[in-house]
Amino acid sequence: MSQRPSFTHKQLRAFVAVAKHRSFAEACGELHLSQPALSITIRNLEEQLGGPLINRSTRSVSLTPEGEAFYPIAQRILQDWESAFDEMHNRFALRRGRLAMACMPSLAASVFPALMARFHEQYPEIDLSLEDIVMEDVLSAVHSGRVELGIAFEQEIPEDIEQQQLFSDRAVVALPPSHVLAKKKQLNWQDLSRYPFISLNARSGFRRSIDTIMQEQNAVPERIYEANQLTTAGRMAAEGLGLCLVPGFCQAQMEQMGLRCKPLVGPVFKRAVVILSRRRHGLSAPAGAMTELLMSSFDFVD
Repeated sequence: MSQRPSFTHKQLRAFVAVAKHRSFAEACGELHLSQPALSITIRNLEEQLGGPLINRSTRSVSLTPEGEAFYPIAQRILQDWESAFDEMHNRFALRRGRLAMACMPSLAASVFPALMARFHEQYPEIDLSLEDIVMEDVLSAVHSGRVELGIAFEQEIPEDIEQQQLFSDRAVVALPPSHVLAKKKQLNWQDLSRYPFISLNARSGFRRSIDTIMQEQNAVPERIYEANQLTTAGRMAAEGLGLCLVPGFCQAQMEQMGLRCKPLVGPVFKRAVVILSRRRHGLSAPAGAMTELLMSSFDFVD
């Protein structure tokens, strides 16, 4: 099997310049090369390809039939080469590209839109897509490569997934102003057990963590309403169906619904929010820029 030629960008540019001008002197002026250097570059290309491309004479320069056939090919290769260079330069300069992310719905609906707006202001040419899906699906989306970054609560992860702590969230109790507990400065788990409670469905990791603490504190409410999204749970609480426990980053969202938010103690329920990515795959330039923006936007407090 014959070895394929391995010509260089410099050789292609030299040939195209000579073919365009039909003159070594003019090609030398365009490329800022001496005539001996240009002749050697063309000769090396011809050796790589296996035959002459240019008919040389003292009076004129013309292309061989093979040179005429190769001329448009060389032009196309140079154009593709330069386009590829420009494309990659723009991507590394964050002037072009795409970033796919996944995020818990509670965070996606409360904190993340403002962060996306800040990112878009800095990098307007980067296309952003965000999937707001449950925590377990965020991990699956990152693991499969469907998205490059995921934002979720800290959890058990496979070895090939990396999680970087973003901030520590402390849950709060959201309840209507008319609730009998609304006048208390802070609430405990026993307070929650005495009234109807609104929670996420059992598939949610947030719900499972709450159930564990309630059982440990012997503070399981007699009546529990379920919802698939924290926004829905907040709306149910606003209608007087009960109180609900939500991440602290949802407090502003709950207050917009007319609810009051109270700190929960005995014990405090806190969880770290993390950035998930694939360990063996380096981050793209947009993903790296987004990670820097996220890390600079939150202070991690244990």
